[in-house]
Amino acid sequence: MKSDSILYYPHIEFQSEAWVKSSLLLWNHVYRIVPKDYTPHDSDEIKALVDEDLVRNVILDDKDREDTADEFLRLCSKLEGRMPAGLQPSPDDRIHPEKIDCSLYPYLDLIGEYFVDEDRWLHLSKELARGYMFKLSQVVARIRNLNRGTDDFDAWSINPYFCENANFGDFLQDPTAKGFFCSVTLEDVVPQNIGEVSARELISFVKRRKDERKLLRDKFNDFTDHLAKISNVQHAGQVGKDFVKDLLDSKEQYRKSMDKWKNIRGLSITKGVPVSLTAYGVLFPLIKDPFSVLSIGGSLAIAAICAYMDYHKAKKNRDPSYSSYLIDIDNLCRNVAWQSYARLDEFIND
Repeated sequence: MKSDSILYYPHIEFQSEAWVKSSLLLWNHVYRIVPKDYTPHDSDEIKALVDEDLVRNVILDDKDREDTADEFLRLCSKLEGRMPAGLQPSPDDRIHPEKIDCSLYPYLDLIGEYFVDEDRWLHLSKELARGYMFKLSQVVARIRNLNRGTDDFDAWSINPYFCENANFGDFLQDPTAKGFFCSVTLEDVVPQNIGEVSARELISFVKRRKDERKLLRDKFNDFTDHLAKISNVQHAGQVGKDFVKDLLDSKEQYRKSMDKWKNIRGLSITKGVPVSLTAYGVLFPLIKDPFSVLSIGGSLAIAAICAYMDYHKAKKNRDPSYSSYLIDIDNLCRNVAWQSYARLDEFIND
């Protein structure tokens, strides 16, 4: 079943009201991971969305913590001897104790890079904390069939390293690879002034426009899911003919439903997707560089961010937790592929 909601990561508090409102223009609910004895510091606008049950809290259980600890430890074991620069210890960050399974502590004892304060919060290097929270969000999303999204461009950029289990080499820009982690951007979707729209107006819109929101959400997911599964030429040819047309038609229906917002130039939404070299060859027959920004139909843009070491593993048994959405509230998506590549390369190679 397709997911109709999105999980926010990697923070507890939302860093931007505009991002939450943007997300609710597409998804039915925005979830966030909140410890049961912790009260988020929400603005009045966010509180109004919580009261309407549009923003929901995820309370972790033992399975969440156990699965996260297991996957995080397996990743750390896989990285032994080739730990990326971005996971080397630095000034500490903290994680709430309810988010950690006890099986993680023996590993931390081995690396000796943590302490627990008087309130039982775990302090460890910012990089290890970040890596753990990525895995936690992935596990929580997978168990609950949620998409994942963020307003943190740095987090979105290095997220593939964790969700793809370090399936990248030191040389990220290899144009001869069999497949690539790509940004797929649908432009002019979110109204540019969404941050100025009140929670009350937003609530009214999402209640009245369920069908249009679902249609656009489903068509975007259909296109990106289909793109990620292409492995032969005949299959790839259908993307341009069917999926792109349906997606762009649904986007126009969606924009027309926006009432007084429809004439405002919109911001973009980007999803991370594995794309094979075969798909590039069919969609863009003259392509020489998958790392160039390529356009389909005028408002869809695709560009490789990094090359996989093993593309077969990248496309096997995927679920919504592998993907991550970035909604462009700061016009970053104008150059999202290059900026993401630069951040990921710095994370891996410093």
